[in-house]
Formats: sequence, C-alpha cells, structure tokens
Amino acid sequence: MSGESIGWGAEASLHDGATPGAMVELVGVFNLTLPNPQTDDVEVTHYKSPNREREYIAGLIENGEIQLEMNYVAGSATDLLLSAAKASGEVRSCKIVVPTSTNATGWGFTFNTYVKGYERAIPVDDRQTAVATLKVAGAVTEAAEA
Repeated sequence: MSGESIGWGAEASLHDGATPGAMVELVGVFNLTLPNPQTDDVEVTHYKSPNREREYIAGLIENGEIQLEMNYVAGSATDLLLSAAKASGEVRSCKIVVPTSTNATGWGFTFNTYVKGYERAIPVDDRQTAVATLKVAGAVTEAAEA
C-alpha cells in the first residue's frame, strides 16, 4: 500500500455567521468535492503570431465550487445553517478535513465561501437528501491538521 485512504471520517464545517470563530459541522455529509483551482486562459494572439496560431498566457486562478451531498433532515441545525447562509449571501469561512493514512488528524482545506445553492430532494421510497453548492470566494489554504 502506498498510503491510500477511504473517505470515512471526512468532515465539513461552515461559520455560523454570527459568533467570531464559530464553525459548525455540517452533519450527514456522505459525498463532497474539494476546491478545484483552474487557471484562466488569456489570449495574446497578434497579427504576427507564428504559423497563424493562437497564443495564450496564464491568467487568474478560479478556485471553483464544491458540492456537499448529505442526508436531509428538515429543521436540523445543518438545514437551518445552510438555509440562512444562502438567504444572507454572506461570505463565510469553510473548512473541510479529509482523512490521510500519514496524519491521524487529516488534511485541511480552509477558504471563504458563500452558499450558492441548496437543493433538497424528498423521494417517496428512499432517504431524503440535499446538495449544497458552495462558491469558493478567494484563496484556499491546505495544511496538515494539528
């Protein structure tokens, strides 16, 4: 084995929007994506571009969106937090910790975000679920958890 790990034990937390430093764990998450930095392409083609081919340079970095799939419990602390965060449109702190085989406490991703979407599904014959879409609003810090 070369250090592979399963996702069991991962967690995501969002600031409560009121209390300084108060991060609230989002309960029931069973699938999540991480920030995905992508560099914009800036075209610099000109009349004398070699071989009539377009030319580009690297532009700004877009850290993308993350999605959190979770069990949905109407009126739960997680439901109320995500609903309030979406309604306010506020930028809040977010932290995701994923397990690693080399660090017992995991690897952390910390960034500012706002809740872009919060979709809830209520099927007739399966568990209720929700998907929260968070827009990464700035730099992402990655580090081993202390």
